[in-house]
Amino acid sequence: MSTAATSCTAETTFLLSKWIGRAIDEVDLSALANGTSTGAAPDHPSQWPTNVRNSMALCSDEYLMSALRVARSLADGICEAEDNIAEKGGRENNDNDDEIPPSLLPEPGINWADNVQVHLSSEGAEFNEISKLHFNIQRADFLPSGETPDSGGSSDEDAMRRIYSLGIVLYEIFSGGERPPEMGHQTGGRKSDDGTAEFFHELSQEDAFPIDDGNIDDLADELKLFDGFIGDEDHSLCDAIGGDDFFNVENPRKSKRQTQSCSYKVYDVSVEPLKAKCLPGSLCDLVANMLDCADCYPSGEDSYHTMSEVRDDLQMMLEKPTIYLYDQDMGRLSITGLQPGGAVFGRNAQLSTIKDTYRRSVSGGSEMVIISGASGSGKSLLGHEFEKHVLAGGGIFLSGKFDQLQQGTPFSALASAFNVYCGILLEDSGPSSIAGVLASKLRSSMGRDVHYLTKLIPNLAIILGPETSPIYHNDDCDNGQKRLLYLLCQFVDVISSTFSAPVTLFLDDLQWADTASIEAVNNLLITASTSLQDKRFFFLGCCREGEINGGHPVWKLLTNLERASVGCTNIKLDLMDEHTINTMVSETLSLFPRLTRSLSS
Repeated sequence: MSTAATSCTAETTFLLSKWIGRAIDEVDLSALANGTSTGAAPDHPSQWPTNVRNSMALCSDEYLMSALRVARSLADGICEAEDNIAEKGGRENNDNDDEIPPSLLPEPGINWADNVQVHLSSEGAEFNEISKLHFNIQRADFLPSGETPDSGGSSDEDAMRRIYSLGIVLYEIFSGGERPPEMGHQTGGRKSDDGTAEFFHELSQEDAFPIDDGNIDDLADELKLFDGFIGDEDHSLCDAIGGDDFFNVENPRKSKRQTQSCSYKVYDVSVEPLKAKCLPGSLCDLVANMLDCADCYPSGEDSYHTMSEVRDDLQMMLEKPTIYLYDQDMGRLSITGLQPGGAVFGRNAQLSTIKDTYRRSVSGGSEMVIISGASGSGKSLLGHEFEKHVLAGGGIFLSGKFDQLQQGTPFSALASAFNVYCGILLEDSGPSSIAGVLASKLRSSMGRDVHYLTKLIPNLAIILGPETSPIYHNDDCDNGQKRLLYLLCQFVDVISSTFSAPVTLFLDDLQWADTASIEAVNNLLITASTSLQDKRFFFLGCCREGEINGGHPVWKLLTNLERASVGCTNIKLDLMDEHTINTMVSETLSLFPRLTRSLSS
């Protein structure tokens, strides 16, 4: 085939078994081969043993994501058919049986895989090494059977059987077309290339205990020989461990199966062969939880109850594979511990509001945002999430935090914010470094007065170097504070003009702010709004709800800014609802949302 790109809008359909084989063959393992090539091993994947190549292909992103799309499509089709039946009140109340196509809701069984077809779309695809036909999944469904399901699919038992039946299909998809070893090879499937299926099949045939089921009564009689060692006042050994009926109690799972009217044989299927192929643990658990529905009822705490739960979990794996599909780095977690992801849960609307206000402010206006809310509502996290947006756009982000114990210290949070920023600049060393450029600009703009800032900003003294000699004025405290206020505002202007970037100042815990710091913010905002020069400055602050009263410095700031026509946007954060909390817990623990609801309620 020519390597030139050719487009086609045709749809191609394969039976599932055929698609699995072709998809595995099309997986590109050359990158892995280049990264692991040694002199003693074949360099090209085509030279690898078949079992090695197939195992590597099954764990590849290409095959896993395509297989998940096939599985999700099958589950989605069954959910749609079940919803249609529910809307019509079930088949027994539906006068027109032809309204529900039998192919959409097949009769439960263990041979579903033989009747699955995969539809591939080549629309917009290029038939070359990058875009492969067998990974362009359009949908997957079942071949029309031409038969009407006997049970109609409306009962809970049938719903559980369908979950089990689809679990068998998923086992075959993710194993590379192999049948579960417990089911043998009577229909479909193929033998495993690496022998794992045969090994686990032999293992499953071994007795868990060397007891002959036919001689249970004899064993009970033999155990009574030990009664003399216990004492006359004690019960016999058999009574102590279960009574006279201990050896006559039926296995509840087997008993349950024997009472269910089922048109196919049900097998206890283990997913250990899937784990032996190094497939992701969450994927193996998903298949196992589906197979737990073999008895027409959930037999485990994590078992599925509806097909919609299966579909939703498959969708989560597709949308966020790093969280829900792939195994987590336990070595890293043992050091860092569990941490919420980088996303801001349930605060997208508020984040958009801050971004819009910032965009207006740096475009020539002068605005600020105050975020308020209860302690632990996510105010600080929202502010630092906004930081990513500022830095991605080339802006400068200064961040400080007020301390309740330092309320009497002027400029405490501002000094901390500027000192951290100067520390970041110092990481770029060299004669033409960013820090060197800033030092030159500060000397030319502020002269020797810049030395006064080094008392507040230790890292600035390192940037300026030993050339700056101190100047001492016999100023009183009030005049000295006014000088620092002026120099801090001038320092922000120099930073913005030097790097031609808007400056954002984020101050947290404003309820503990000192008067001098808030006065500096007031001057920066009013100057930016009245200056004829292009001074782009944006202020973002956080405070606890109900702790800013009429005598607070922030209250006075808001009053002054209103008189100066400086816009202020107030954002109030409420506590997260149960759904948002569950999403956060789910992504933090890398567990499906259905499994973490009990932790979030």
